[in-house]
Amino acid sequence: MTTAEKAADARLQRVYKKTLADKQREIAEQGGGCAICGRPWPQYILNQDHDHACCNPPRGKKNRAKATFCGKCNRGWVCYLCNRWAIGALEYMAKVRINPQVAIAYLAVWHQKIVERGGYEPKEKKTKSRKK
Repeated sequence: MTTAEKAADARLQRVYKKTLADKQREIAEQGGGCAICGRPWPQYILNQDHDHACCNPPRGKKNRAKATFCGKCNRGWVCYLCNRWAIGALEYMAKVRINPQVAIAYLAVWHQKIVERGGYEPKEKKTKSRKK
């Protein structure tokens, strides 16, 4: 193992209660990329998703080095975008009791209405005229 791999392994064991070999195996089992969008690993960095309602440690730069989780609330491996926008939004929706299926249906209905209005048609590019 390289020095970087040893450091990654030690951090995974300390924070998420798993090894680098566990991470590699789990990513392979979920198709070799992000569990949500499929962005390929290692081209995209994947983060361990976990349930924040279980054992979320205190936030902030001072506490980041001390953060540890029980290991039981670990989910899949996701890219930054899916972790930040998909999972984060869905967890927030659950917290404020918004049904995600209703929200998705709402977006689908309005997408269709906008298509019917011609809203997604390519726009004509305007040429700028120079003042002389």
